[in-house]
Amino acid sequence: MINTVIGKLIIFSSVYIVVLIFISPFIDHLFTTLDQDKIKKESNIQILIEIILHVIVLTITWYWANKYLTQFLEYILKVKIKDHTKTAIDFMAAVALVGLQKNLIDKLKYISFEHPFRITELYK
Repeated sequence: MINTVIGKLIIFSSVYIVVLIFISPFIDHLFTTLDQDKIKKESNIQILIEIILHVIVLTITWYWANKYLTQFLEYILKVKIKDHTKTAIDFMAAVALVGLQKNLIDKLKYISFEHPFRITELYK
């Protein structure tokens, strides 16, 4: 019985992470790269708005994955995900969704370190 449950959880986790690994680059490619933004001479505020939109799309995707993908896999595999297992799955989702967002990470580094967002730019 224990081996069956562990096996189902391994399958559950594997399917979950593979789905997110395929979805994550798709989301990242919905948004322009930092280099493209520099070529277009976008302001820091425009880049910041794109960062916010990118995070909103990731949040909606995370919500969808947690609600519908989890329910679907629980039903198919006949397994119930408990709190401690859900925490591990949430960690995997964070790594898969956010860790693979190269465009978002580059823009966050740019805004945070190289060209910090300044309140005075709002009034220009």
